Amino acid sequence: MRSRSMLILYSSVVLVLIALLSWWVYFFTQQGKLLVVRATQAGAELTPEQAEAVRDAAARSMRMFLFEGGFLIALLLVGVYMIIRSMRREVLLHRQQRNLLSAVTHELKSPVASAKLYVQSLLLGRVKDEEKRKRYLEHTEEDLDRLDQMVERLLESARITTDRVQLSLEPLDLSDFARKTVADLTKRGDVEVEILTEENVPIVSDPSALETILSNLIANAIKYGGQPPRIQVQVSNNAGRAQLRVRDFGPGLQETRPERVFEPFVRGENELVKNRPGVGLGLYLVAELTRALGGSVRAQNAEHGTGFAVQVFLPLAPKA
Repeated sequence: MRSRSMLILYSSVVLVLIALLSWWVYFFTQQGKLLVVRATQAGAELTPEQAEAVRDAAARSMRMFLFEGGFLIALLLVGVYMIIRSMRREVLLHRQQRNLLSAVTHELKSPVASAKLYVQSLLLGRVKDEEKRKRYLEHTEEDLDRLDQMVERLLESARITTDRVQLSLEPLDLSDFARKTVADLTKRGDVEVEILTEENVPIVSDPSALETILSNLIANAIKYGGQPPRIQVQVSNNAGRAQLRVRDFGPGLQETRPERVFEPFVRGENELVKNRPGVGLGLYLVAELTRALGGSVRAQNAEHGTGFAVQVFLPLAPKA
């Protein structure tokens, strides 16, 4: 509200100054002629040369006024632009905070309520069958894992937002790192994984940040990769850059522009996305950590058939 009031006030001032400037422009265009007429009415007979000199002096005054007035108007317009940009950022921040509260509240309540129900059933002795007890404990562990992942994403997002990302760079083979990490991330659950890697794609990167990037990409692909989930991980040397590409074979992105998925708390608009857990921080973390590592990201619907793909580009290690 404060930004909007400032915008209205600033715009009013600009409009008043433009009106004044327009009036003074008209006045100066007529000043030379008016001075000559007034001098003639006062009984001063001006020669044609003198009348022309008066008109030239008036024209010089008008040019000076136009330059100074135009500069002032330009400064005011820049101020209005800055206020509009600040107001848009404030509105966006407010929307993000509202989305965060809504999403986090929902995401916290669901696994907490589920885990609490399983634990209460076990404590009250309602589950006699050993196999069922084991299944209840497994479901509880899954709920706790979900809570842990969400808290980690929120903490990582907070560290990135406050510019406290600490990187420890070391030489890595992206192909080898991807194969090992993907195997660890997908060993639990029914996931069909296809890994396509070139040999020896050397980079200098932070293993922890790279693992966070991969884990978020894999989790996102599994979440929207169909039933059962099918994903494809590809590592290659692309035009002098290391490329990590993770694709799912789900319905793809709909309604939302691909570049927007890297903004915090932004998720797709289709029913599949809305029915899946998440707060919209996974791909945001991917983008921010990739930029911190000197790379770039791109998202798009898969070229052939259904699916959605995210590409991470990182600098290759310099040759010795």
